[in-house]
Amino acid sequence: METMEKISFETPEIFVPTDVQLDILQAVADKQGCHINHIVNVLSPARSESSVRSGVRILLSKRYLDGGKSSSEILLRLTSRGRLLLQPSKTS
Repeated sequence: METMEKISFETPEIFVPTDVQLDILQAVADKQGCHINHIVNVLSPARSESSVRSGVRILLSKRYLDGGKSSSEILLRLTSRGRLLLQPSKTS
């Protein structure tokens, strides 16, 4: 009978956001507490609805976005991890 979880020594994968995901994070940063439909509408000229919704799902699952409760739809907010992705990288 096993009661302990096996330890994994694999190197964790580094998350590299796509351009769509970065656009989503920026749109949420511009309007905190917005609905998914707002993000779809903001990015619709340049991005397809399915790619935006898929990107939102991935960012929620990786905890770069937080989905708050609302009566009609999920409210999107940036997490601290999401803010870090938006910061410009410092190269010397």
